[in-house]
Amino acid sequence: MKRLKSMAVFFERITTGVLFVTAIYIPVFYGWDEVIYVKILWQILFLSGICTLGSVIMPLDGEKEVSRLSMLVRHCLYYIYINAVVLVLGYVFGWFSFHHLEQVIGMVAAIAFVYFVIVLVCYWIQYREAEKMNRKLKERN
Repeated sequence: MKRLKSMAVFFERITTGVLFVTAIYIPVFYGWDEVIYVKILWQILFLSGICTLGSVIMPLDGEKEVSRLSMLVRHCLYYIYINAVVLVLGYVFGWFSFHHLEQVIGMVAAIAFVYFVIVLVCYWIQYREAEKMNRKLKERN
């Protein structure tokens, strides 16, 4: 149950990030007058779901502590997974073409932006939670 909750949070954050980047990517590469169809919303949800599946390699809060090296390896593997998923599905969905190098670079930059913003948000939330617990411990003593 804890894993499903964690995956739901990942899905929410990934979907929000993808929607934000899409709102920037489309006008930059296709212009403000580009007509988009409702199917892109389903594509974004599908892509976010597939990206969320890869989060199973990330440790859950309260699980056995992992080393820094293990955590770094997990982040690298998850980042590679995210890149592969977004590049393959983005191409299949027609979001970009490998014939246009600037679109590919834009997509890779968008992936990096979303990934690192989500990582920063997750760490910030965990940091705040740890601070709150430390304050409560000090109050008890």
